[in-house]
Amino acid sequence: MKTVKLQNLLFPHDVDINIQAYPELIYHSTNSKKVNSILFDSENGSHVLLKNKGYDFGAYLNVLSLGKWKNFTYAKNFRLVLKVKGKATIELYDLYRNSRNVNRSILAELSVNTNEEEEIVINVPGTNSDLVAFRITAFSSFEIYSGYWCADVEDEELRRVRISIATTTFRKEEYIKKNVQMLKDKVLSSDEMKDSLFVNVVDNGRTLSPEEINGTNIRLIPNPNVGGSGGYSKGMLESLALEDKPTHVLLMDDDVLIMSEAIFRTFYLLRILKPEHNDRFVSGAMFDYDTRNIQYEDVGYVHADDGSYSPVKERMNMNKVRNLLKNEEMSKIERPNMYAGWWYCCIPTHIIEKNGVSLPLFVRGDDVEFSLRNNAKFITLDGICIWHVGFAGKFNAAMELYQVHRNSLAFQAISGVVPEINFYSRIRRMFWVELTRFSYDNCEQLLDSIDDFMKGPEFLNNLNGEKCLKEHSAKNEKFRSMNEFPGSYSIKAKIENQEVYDYEKLNIIGKLWYVCTLNGHIWPNFLLRNYPMVIAFDWFNVPGKNVMRKRLLAVNPHDKTAYLREINRKRCFGLLARYRKVMGNYRKNHASVEAAYRAEFTKVTGREFWEDYLRNQSNG
Repeated sequence: MKTVKLQNLLFPHDVDINIQAYPELIYHSTNSKKVNSILFDSENGSHVLLKNKGYDFGAYLNVLSLGKWKNFTYAKNFRLVLKVKGKATIELYDLYRNSRNVNRSILAELSVNTNEEEEIVINVPGTNSDLVAFRITAFSSFEIYSGYWCADVEDEELRRVRISIATTTFRKEEYIKKNVQMLKDKVLSSDEMKDSLFVNVVDNGRTLSPEEINGTNIRLIPNPNVGGSGGYSKGMLESLALEDKPTHVLLMDDDVLIMSEAIFRTFYLLRILKPEHNDRFVSGAMFDYDTRNIQYEDVGYVHADDGSYSPVKERMNMNKVRNLLKNEEMSKIERPNMYAGWWYCCIPTHIIEKNGVSLPLFVRGDDVEFSLRNNAKFITLDGICIWHVGFAGKFNAAMELYQVHRNSLAFQAISGVVPEINFYSRIRRMFWVELTRFSYDNCEQLLDSIDDFMKGPEFLNNLNGEKCLKEHSAKNEKFRSMNEFPGSYSIKAKIENQEVYDYEKLNIIGKLWYVCTLNGHIWPNFLLRNYPMVIAFDWFNVPGKNVMRKRLLAVNPHDKTAYLREINRKRCFGLLARYRKVMGNYRKNHASVEAAYRAEFTKVTGREFWEDYLRNQSNG
């Protein structure tokens, strides 16, 4: 029988200074709504709890997901271990709810009174709850030197795990250097993982030097700018070629804030995983870097009805204890076409060896296709997460309308995944939406996505993705500061009052007029209202706001910019002519084009193709 760690306890000093501003991810006060301070004594290396204060560690980064550890691993005989000094009462409890309210039951209680540093162990009694936590009431200045949750496994149940990180970067030096330094200081130098982790930094921008990155079990790999799919494929192939071949490859974004504990928890989990779960991907949750307590996604799925992508779980404020329970409950949801984003995704090596690496999609959809191709199942765990930069207000037409749709059509054809989804119908619907809100540039992006897909696999396999993305980014609407628009538009007031995302109903007569006239494109100009309506810049479409206007002011409330769209009949009818041509070609020839793509699957996911592709991109 061996004792193994499940997760280390985290205190404010243990996390990045940017996370310290959100202490309720770490602990809560039991005295009031205010979070009591936890000080750090650098001389003693201890975390100091204040006298006569209560601290509840039933928070996102410290709660134990008991149900998941029981379900996915061999762990048994769970315990809380603390190295402490001082006088306090420690209560171990579980969390559950029978209705909307969060309930707690005390499982164990221990009084501590010691003048010397002492290790205490509290066993977790039997409980059916998914979550277990603890709280401390300090009756003196109470010092915690270290702490962790642990469990027992049989000797033969503990397996060797070796993780190879593949992180790809393109001119994000500030972020990648910080992450590399964290890995060197806290993970690669640790006794637990120094022989169980290798790091490949794939530099698509070729702006980093080996002296900045290279070290023991970490290396820089220069690469042409072949996007995320090319960078991750290179990282996968380099991982498989290591002399001491890894058991898992961890794909990780560059522009993220990550904790060392996320990697430790991934390692602790994988080494005691039950064999029936060996194929599962470990999917890290994505939090918003700007609002750091908000979890946006850990696993997503493709909607069968319209081909859109969205998180399985709703957006959650993880400061709230009720959302800890909801997070566990929603982790049990199984939907068709689920996928894990590659901001943090740990994949078993044997899956890559069996079914190949990414498709040459440059960016967007590579992670979706890979999960769907492998019929992936997932494990998520509190604290295995990252904070992603620039997530809010991220709508970009070149990405969302051109790149996503072109790649969706391509990966469906190549891999044969999601055959029930009609991406063509989605693009067609979106074209009419964008046309009737005068977003002619967005219409061009949508038509380009089908046009380029229909050029077949040779186009995709030889495409300079960087050049292609630049060309389509140049077609994006050019947003300017909203201060440049007349004050009479009242943009600021509309943003502050959330009017940008208000809904305005359109009656049946208005709907008929809207459709029959293409929102005024077939209508005398003098009958349209001249004063512009303020609308949302992204997916949020409200015909009731668009109707009978000559101008629409599309506003991005996240960065307070705007773009003035004006009705343009010449542009509209030109787009309609192109629409008929592009869609006609698709309807006539898509079956043969898709067959050509499908014939390429084994080729484009293999080592030989990628070595040639990367060499050609370097020379190009």
